Amino acid sequence: SGMIPLELGGLTHLQSLNLSHNWLIGSIPSSFSNLKAVEGLDLSFNNLSGMIPNQLAGLYSLEIFNVSYNSLTGMTPETGQFGHFDETSYYGNPGLCVS
Repeated sequence: SGMIPLELGGLTHLQSLNLSHNWLIGSIPSSFSNLKAVEGLDLSFNNLSGMIPNQLAGLYSLEIFNVSYNSLTGMTPETGQFGHFDETSYYGNPGLCVS
């Protein structure tokens, strides 16, 4: 529980990060844009709020992205790998506008 530690954004060689089902609050750190090697990012089933940082569109290795069942709002990123994720990545976020 608690907020996502900003320091996780410094793990630049990390390939997969699964923080699902952890009762996390707060926003997705923009420092996650430093995770250039990450292929899988699962933040589902938490209570994250705010917008998905547009900087995450620069994660060109990202193949799996799941933020379903949070309280995210705003538009989903449209560029980079985000053009390949379907709506199942975003289910359960009524304030999120999937582009």
